[in-house]
Amino acid sequence: MKFQKKLFFAIGGFALITACASNQSKDLYQAIDKGNKATASAILNGNADLIADTYTDDGYVLSPDTPTIQGKSDVKQFWTDVINSGIEDVKIETGEVYSSGDLAYAVGTLAVTPKNGKEGFSRYVLVFKKVAGDWKLHIDIWTPSA
Repeated sequence: MKFQKKLFFAIGGFALITACASNQSKDLYQAIDKGNKATASAILNGNADLIADTYTDDGYVLSPDTPTIQGKSDVKQFWTDVINSGIEDVKIETGEVYSSGDLAYAVGTLAVTPKNGKEGFSRYVLVFKKVAGDWKLHIDIWTPSA
């Protein structure tokens, strides 16, 4: 009987820990999804400052067919150039989100429609780092989808 009681509490404790981790993951998912939607809106509204503020000070943009972009000022310039190129629509879909300690990552898809152009689709991976209690984008990489 004692063994069954210990097993019950162990399973109950594991279920509680799992539920807390699940809620934390759900909160993180919602935060990242909200950030993705805010980024899409900032692109359409021409706000490169807002986008750059979501990155760590030494954050990276690893965009197809461009040199590595690193650091907040270069990230801001990159997004300014993207905005100035003429974007008609941006859709960012958050797929899955995972975290461990002060790092988190998200995978998903995005669709970008340039002005006078054809909609292009990509897959992305975002790596976040917790800085002073806030999740900041540290590595932003995407690749065109077939």
